[in-house]
Amino acid sequence: MKKVVFIFTLALGFAWNCHAQTWTYEQDSFATFCAAGHTSCTLSAGNVLPTVAGSVWVVYLTTNSNNFISNVTGGGGTWVHCPNCQVWDASLSRAEDAWYNLSGNAGTINSVVVTLNSSAVGQFGLNFIELLPPAGSTASFDTSGTSVTTSCTTCTGVGLTISATDAIIQSIAATGPSSWRAWSAPYTTLAAGEGLNFNATSGAAPTVVTGGPGAVFSAIAFKTTLGSYTPPTLPMSLVNYASTSTSCNPSCSIPISSTGSGHLLYVEAGDINNSFISSISGGGTWVVPTGANSCHISFVLAGNNALSCAYMLSSTAGVTSLSVTMTGNGSTQFAVFEVASTSGVFTFDAQGSATNGSGFTQNGIGLSLTGSNDAIFQSAFVPGGTSSVSLYPQPRVPGQDTMFFTNEAGAAVLLNTTNGTAPKWVDQQNQGAIVTGIAFRTGTGTAPAPPTGLAAVVN
Repeated sequence: MKKVVFIFTLALGFAWNCHAQTWTYEQDSFATFCAAGHTSCTLSAGNVLPTVAGSVWVVYLTTNSNNFISNVTGGGGTWVHCPNCQVWDASLSRAEDAWYNLSGNAGTINSVVVTLNSSAVGQFGLNFIELLPPAGSTASFDTSGTSVTTSCTTCTGVGLTISATDAIIQSIAATGPSSWRAWSAPYTTLAAGEGLNFNATSGAAPTVVTGGPGAVFSAIAFKTTLGSYTPPTLPMSLVNYASTSTSCNPSCSIPISSTGSGHLLYVEAGDINNSFISSISGGGTWVVPTGANSCHISFVLAGNNALSCAYMLSSTAGVTSLSVTMTGNGSTQFAVFEVASTSGVFTFDAQGSATNGSGFTQNGIGLSLTGSNDAIFQSAFVPGGTSSVSLYPQPRVPGQDTMFFTNEAGAAVLLNTTNGTAPKWVDQQNQGAIVTGIAFRTGTGTAPAPPTGLAAVVN
């Protein structure tokens, strides 16, 4: 019997090494079709991405009057009013509330109806957040809370007393995060503005740098049947991000934050001039992918829409600008990412691109990864704009979700992953898109360490 259990323990350890136990971000989508003066709104295609099996759903409301959610229906499962998520502050003219569902149907996209106690005043803001608990576990509600601060710019969120290793969502209203990493570590600043603490071992209140003054907070935490465990070590981190627009004729200079040494630099470019990155200098050796199935791709729909990229595997320290040459003249939008790692040097892993037909949901690029720990960048040119992407929680462009090119193109990054699954992008216009994906690996074949602190019994 001991031998059998020992073999099972080895197998379980291998499973953890292949798929480290961690919460997974699925989506943070906001409903642009909801309107003030109404008492209900349906979350629908073009706003919300299809859900996955076994996930946690949270619907957040914000209005300018003392509204709350009286009911949520649709999507299967059971909707529950968060017991301590409702808050109203008259001085800030802002209310928040939340409901959650732990057993909704996979593939839900058009059937969730949110009803208020009275007509929304000023705005009818709804966000749909979806998280997936660690593989093999099920989620349950842990705790929730609210807070209000009326005169802050660096504001303090909600402190929670959690009972396990949780996923905590902190929603903010009356103001918003001022940058891509406005929430304090270990929180991730989601593209729509919430703070998300993956695998939280403490419920200590975070801070967030805002446009102020004042903020209303509502927070909710979920635990799982795994209880308390030490989360896996995540060696990669996004240390800098910037988006900028400039005229390249065909050369231009783009400012960046001072770089570190040995980091991965990635530049995404988008324009409507059918122009592509030809070369980049500054900071080390740059690679510019071209040809079929690369990040160099165009899409003639509402103009000559183009995406292109360049990357550097090991940066030199102290670089504050990049010199870019495009293949043509005109205004170009850039997104620049800098990623650091403690798990070895970066190497190229995989890439791809595609042209998609019309649809409210646009599939990104699925990648066959060879690395045990990857950084993946996904981009989409969606004429008219995209408001959400699944699986990829960063970065936040204030007021633009992940769009570095307003109402045209978005770019997002997923770190510390072995998951090459294609993300999904929202296409509210239902008219097609071009998408790209490119991955970089570190390490020599060892996946992120499994959690510790889990009890085991051997007979």
